[in-house]
Amino acid sequence: MLVVVHGHSGGVVPAVLEQALGALAEQRPAPVWVQPLTADPVALPPGERLLVVPLLLTPGSHARFDLPALRARLRTAGHEVVLLPFLGAWPAWLEHLHHLVATAGSGSVLHHPLRPGVADRYLSALSQRVERPLISEWTVDGAGGGPFPLALAPNRITAQLEDAGFEAPALLERPATRDLVFTLLRNLP
Repeated sequence: MLVVVHGHSGGVVPAVLEQALGALAEQRPAPVWVQPLTADPVALPPGERLLVVPLLLTPGSHARFDLPALRARLRTAGHEVVLLPFLGAWPAWLEHLHHLVATAGSGSVLHHPLRPGVADRYLSALSQRVERPLISEWTVDGAGGGPFPLALAPNRITAQLEDAGFEAPALLERPATRDLVFTLLRNLP
């Protein structure tokens, strides 16, 4: 299994992801490799059968362009590749996210800015699914409560909310979400 994550500058994998994927590797009988999109390609043994699992929440540029390029590169290198849809499209994930947003009581969901097009259609559908508006910009306005951060691991969105005094854990910092993602990945072939 090749798990694709966004990563931080220089290919750094956030600690919460590293811990979750390390636990996954201990539970799966087959190897688990991690490919941050911000890093050079991970070294793989030749001729692997790879299930590529993108832990991406939206169909941004990484999902639409980087993943097909990664699949092509892996196939050219002699690997057999099955590319799964990005995590944000999985029905179990969408149901879980709806529950999280509803119980958080936030008036909106804050996401990373995306280019127009496919992402707009996805965000519109996601907004209907979670029954909240999705926003890509937010400023502290003194109103009570901040938006719900759509961030798998700590990033600028969660930092901005925490700097403004709001509790804004990344999704994988929430035990129920971490357990769900772990179970979904562990149960893949």
